Amino acid sequence: MPTRETSELNPRHGWLGWWPRGGWRAVLDPENGRIRAFLEDEAARLAAGARVLDAGAGTRPYAALFRRQEYHSCDMPGGFYEARHDFECRLDAIPQPDASYDAVILTQVLEHVPNPIAVLREIRRVLRPGGRVLLSVPMNSPLHGEPWHFFQFTHHGLAELARQSDLVLATVEKLGGAFWHLGKRFPDTLRKLLKQWDPTRARKRGQSVRICVGMTLVLLPLYLLGYPVSAWIWRPLCYWLDQLDREKSFTLGFTAVLHKVG
Repeated sequence: MPTRETSELNPRHGWLGWWPRGGWRAVLDPENGRIRAFLEDEAARLAAGARVLDAGAGTRPYAALFRRQEYHSCDMPGGFYEARHDFECRLDAIPQPDASYDAVILTQVLEHVPNPIAVLREIRRVLRPGGRVLLSVPMNSPLHGEPWHFFQFTHHGLAELARQSDLVLATVEKLGGAFWHLGKRFPDTLRKLLKQWDPTRARKRGQSVRICVGMTLVLLPLYLLGYPVSAWIWRPLCYWLDQLDREKSFTLGFTAVLHKVG
């Protein structure tokens, strides 16, 4: 059983196969393709009718995966996305009785809470004995959701968080390696470079409209030439090239299952 000292990793390291079941969408975005495949597998393991809470669910992208179960979702009051949820709350104060759920989904959320241990302890409270936390976290991601972006995680960090939350880290897996990272970040960089000089947002940012127009004219040819190549040729090529990286020390992040025992 993994401990803080030896967090055993699934040696697959997120690999989805030479042609993933998520198809072209997963080739273009293997990070989210791996997270979706992880949740599909975990949903299949849960009994029909099991109670599932999607904590910090955002736009509820995984609701359909849990159609056999009793799926609930929650998010922060005034969260990032406009979506209907069963209730709103802070994740360190979930308004549900003890032992309410068989599983809690927590995907790409833990980096946005100021106290991850408090959140995991609260999730443990609402889990039934034997219940599962279905978790994904980033290790290498750009700043997003500011100012609500506090942490990045390693598998060793997850093991320590589980220990301090009285949960058991049952499985943990890397989300690819250096090539998945390069494939995702290079197109993102071109898009973000252009976006930060957007003339329509210049006044809101305290920028000069004239300078923003000039920079847009300079950067637009680079974007128009570089983005299609990086997004539609380089990015899928990186999906397959990732098999060359055996260590995966530049992983995008992790998926993990944590158990409540007793």
